[in-house]
Amino acid sequence: MAGTFKILDAVAVPMRDGTLLPADIWLPDGNGPWPVLLQRTPYRREDVHGAQYISALEFQSALRRGFAVMVQDTRGRYAAGGTFDPFTWEEEDGADTIAWLRAQSFCDGQVAMFGASYVGATQVLAAAAHPEGLVAISPQLTTARHGETWMYRSGATELGFLLLWIIEALGAPDLERRIATMDEATANRLCTYFATLMRDPDAAFAHLPLLDADLLGLAPYAGRWFDDERAASALQNRERLDAIAASDAAMLVTAGWNDLFLEGSLELFETVRRRHSNPENVRDRLIIGPWSHGNPKDWQGAFWHGYAASTAGLSDIQIDFFDAALNGRPATGPMVRYFRSGSNTWHSAPDWPLPGTEIKPLYLVGEHLTEIATNTDWSRTYMSNPASPVPTTGGATFLPGLLLGRNAGPMEQSNIERRDDVLVFTSAPLDAEVEVTGLVKATLWVQSSAVSSDWTARLCEVHPDGRSFGLVDGITRWSNPGIDTPVEITVRLGHIGHLFRAGSRIRLQVASSNFPRFDRNPQSRVPATLATEADFVIAQQALLGGSGRQSYVSLPVVRTQNPSIGVLG
Repeated sequence: MAGTFKILDAVAVPMRDGTLLPADIWLPDGNGPWPVLLQRTPYRREDVHGAQYISALEFQSALRRGFAVMVQDTRGRYAAGGTFDPFTWEEEDGADTIAWLRAQSFCDGQVAMFGASYVGATQVLAAAAHPEGLVAISPQLTTARHGETWMYRSGATELGFLLLWIIEALGAPDLERRIATMDEATANRLCTYFATLMRDPDAAFAHLPLLDADLLGLAPYAGRWFDDERAASALQNRERLDAIAASDAAMLVTAGWNDLFLEGSLELFETVRRRHSNPENVRDRLIIGPWSHGNPKDWQGAFWHGYAASTAGLSDIQIDFFDAALNGRPATGPMVRYFRSGSNTWHSAPDWPLPGTEIKPLYLVGEHLTEIATNTDWSRTYMSNPASPVPTTGGATFLPGLLLGRNAGPMEQSNIERRDDVLVFTSAPLDAEVEVTGLVKATLWVQSSAVSSDWTARLCEVHPDGRSFGLVDGITRWSNPGIDTPVEITVRLGHIGHLFRAGSRIRLQVASSNFPRFDRNPQSRVPATLATEADFVIAQQALLGGSGRQSYVSLPVVRTQNPSIGVLG
């Protein structure tokens, strides 16, 4: 077909309450009608970086393949009417937008959605409404739930992400509209506070108490987010998982091993994967790259992962997936494509979790990780001080911000491992390479002098030269059932896809903070959002092992090698 196309600019799309949300629409050459690829974004519909680059979908390619494309501002953002209230309107507004599209002469009645991060959330929430005509979605670097795996992790709050997301979200005209309704003194104070956030977010992380009037004045919805009771109950709240499981839409889920939303992305895929008992009938597809949030590139953390590690090729995969779904054909390609760090290679697999995976425990014994448990009792202690938390160093973080992400991914850990409040357990050198792909968990016997504390764990690879690099980490916020009583807990570190090389060693760190990725626990049961330094309690933490109470880390070791596919494609 010809390479020309037509743009309909700032088309007002009415919602059921009369609110108008503007959209730009690209139409292919010809008379149509066409299926429509829809993106609903809070990050400015004209922004090519977000609409196309981060979403890894080339509009020209889609137009040439016979798709129309529409990008819409979500409620309360930029030129859109209404008030921005994250997640609140996306289910209804998504369904209303799809219904409007299906009534247009250029649309053939079929709609697919695409985009990353919150733009992925708009897809998931629209799918939960089961709108007629939504045939497929392609959510990237996003989650199925927007409490656990988005705002919270096992009771702790994703502080670094949430504060920086507020800063990013406040850059739109909706902030100006909010400021315009305030008296001059309040407006000046909030503008000064916002300028401080933009210039020095570390000052906002360190501010006590965390939840104050200035933050709520700028982002009223933050009062729902920074809520200790909600964080504690989020793990049990399924939110819209059941509605998503009942959706008819085919889903191409794209995740990143170093993305803070990885666990939510995999939960989303696992939820829709269970719609089919036979793997051959699964219409859904999963791609896991090495990427961190906002950084779909070949350089992650301290390592260059090779030219094949970028999202090049993902645009064609998405368009092929949409074409198959919209034409009632099975999706092409393997169910799972995943990037394995260590070897820096792409692999295919017929299912997820990967078939041929064996859960291998490594036991904590003194300062070692061993394959054999010990019956000799041991314990190691440290002091946890909320006023001097262990600093975030690498991992699935949003720090210091979306367009940099320089602290995300595998980072060298020497400054962390020399601290007195971090315990380190290390294996002997490996005599053969080992692939670890899947969920990593640590089962620990602990005790504490505090009524409440956090337990963090990080899996590392120690190179032959002695340098240690973090690979995946997690946290559990723990309410102590009995002071100085040993209790078994589980810390979910998260998923990993890594080849440990022969000669390297496996290491586990255990500590009680990871700040500012997660908010700090005052260890006094005073809510973290309200605590001042006067509420901080220094606690003696103990990790134990031996007869009757083995502490160990569970590694998903892949015994059946999956074929290399060279590049993403």
